[in-house]
Amino acid sequence: MDDVSVKLNKKGLQFATADKQFKLKIGARLHADASFHGGDNDLDSGERATNGTEIRRARIYLKGVMWEDFKYISEFDFADNDVAVKDLFVTYTGLDWLELTVGHQKQSISMELQESSNDIMFTERSLVNTITGHAFDRAIGIHAKSKGKDWSAQIGAYGESVGASKVAGDEGWGMTSRVTYSPINTKDQVVHLGAYGGFRETNDNNDILNGTKNTDIKYETTHLSNLYLTNANDIANAENLSIAGFEAAYMQGPFSVQGEYAQSWLSRDGAPTLDFNAFYVQTGWTLTGESRSYKGSDGEFKRLKPAKNFSLGSNSGWGALELAARYDQADINSEDVNGGSEKAVTVALNWYLNENLRVMADYRRAFDVSNNGTFANETDAGDLEEIDAFSLRGQWAF
Repeated sequence: MDDVSVKLNKKGLQFATADKQFKLKIGARLHADASFHGGDNDLDSGERATNGTEIRRARIYLKGVMWEDFKYISEFDFADNDVAVKDLFVTYTGLDWLELTVGHQKQSISMELQESSNDIMFTERSLVNTITGHAFDRAIGIHAKSKGKDWSAQIGAYGESVGASKVAGDEGWGMTSRVTYSPINTKDQVVHLGAYGGFRETNDNNDILNGTKNTDIKYETTHLSNLYLTNANDIANAENLSIAGFEAAYMQGPFSVQGEYAQSWLSRDGAPTLDFNAFYVQTGWTLTGESRSYKGSDGEFKRLKPAKNFSLGSNSGWGALELAARYDQADINSEDVNGGSEKAVTVALNWYLNENLRVMADYRRAFDVSNNGTFANETDAGDLEEIDAFSLRGQWAF
């Protein structure tokens, strides 16, 4: 039997055989959130935001290598006192020019959606997630990827999510593709360009991706709030959804800017096609001088790494401080569907104590919210006043 090496460090608990044919890493993440809202008092009591605390994510994963050429990952989430499957797949890496992944996985679409929740600069993803997240998050499928140091090209075909409610009839299916290129990719300077597209056919219940109701396209102010300022609820007779998006980013030392625009088209049986759009632009500035980490072969930013960890001992340091701001908007009004429109500005301050711990504080103001009278007791029907949201998160991950 081969000797097995054991390591415990910032990357988790790791095991490897002497010949490197088999590897195993055990890791986890915890996101503990608190959120509070202002400006929602004029709304009907059934529509007001829920304030309080929650364990947003509580995940454990096993990942590693089998017979050198096969990578695997099994990740499960225990938040909400329930068990949910996240990543559960195997990837064949034996070819220099191609990786093949089979199982439950993120679909190949959107820079923001591809980036891990451990790495994004805000506690909630932007309003672009309104039209990407519901239809193109995780699903069971097969995915092909070719990559180099500065580029990536991906395509995949998918069925439903592993958590999909079964319907009386066929499941839906979809395809996605994403390409990225970084003409400048150094430690301190990055230029990123990307584009993506997707298609999804509804299941026999006319839902875009799992569930037992007709298609919903909506955005929650925070995960806990249950307040949807833009909400195209129960779109009937949906047939298929197409999406196209463009993304770009630039980083120079401690400064970075990133943005995406996405447009979707929802085809319906016996009714006009709907089109929705959303975009965001965000910027970040590391006050302590560090640059963000970028991986060209994935076309995405990774977690910020402090130059000096927080410590009050003899080797004292304060970690890294990051200031971020974002403007985003979405329009979910089209034809006879009045899902509303929304604009928002978010400001965030993130403190990275080390590579495994960070504290996040967000302030978000939604404005120019038009929801066409969805809320019963709003002061000016169809045109809401500003809604403020304050979010705090404690995060550890390895």
